[in-house]
Amino acid sequence: MELYRACYRSKIRWDKMRLPLTDEIDKTLLRIRRINRKAGVTGALLLVDQHIIQVLEGRTGPVLDTVYCVMNDPRLHAIEGIVHEPADFRLFPNSLMFFRDLTDGIAASRHAVLRPLLDHPADVNREEAYKAFGHFATELQEGRLTNDMLMI
Repeated sequence: MELYRACYRSKIRWDKMRLPLTDEIDKTLLRIRRINRKAGVTGALLLVDQHIIQVLEGRTGPVLDTVYCVMNDPRLHAIEGIVHEPADFRLFPNSLMFFRDLTDGIAASRHAVLRPLLDHPADVNREEAYKAFGHFATELQEGRLTNDMLMI
């Protein structure tokens, strides 16, 4: 199966939010995960300051359909692509949509690869995005390995 990866950043339009942020996030993640399950899309979403940075992985058509939906979401603007390319593997093979809120800065203070996301979220480049998402992909994989060992 051909895999495709798309990563973008966008600014949040707070005036278009109908619910408090935590409720908006919960509702949105529930919807995203339901759609992604049907479409075979996986990925991760990071909330950073006034921005979100998201990576989507799967077959080309469903990934691009998802990007199109994002581009039409009134809660987002200034959407910019960071990565659009074929992929050899999924970073988040078992995550319909991994989520982390990085706005408090704690994770970035502990892990240097996350620092650029807080320092300049509007200008995160390809390398910085891959390092950040790679950090969380590794963290998830290590957690799975630990769980597997505990089940022995």
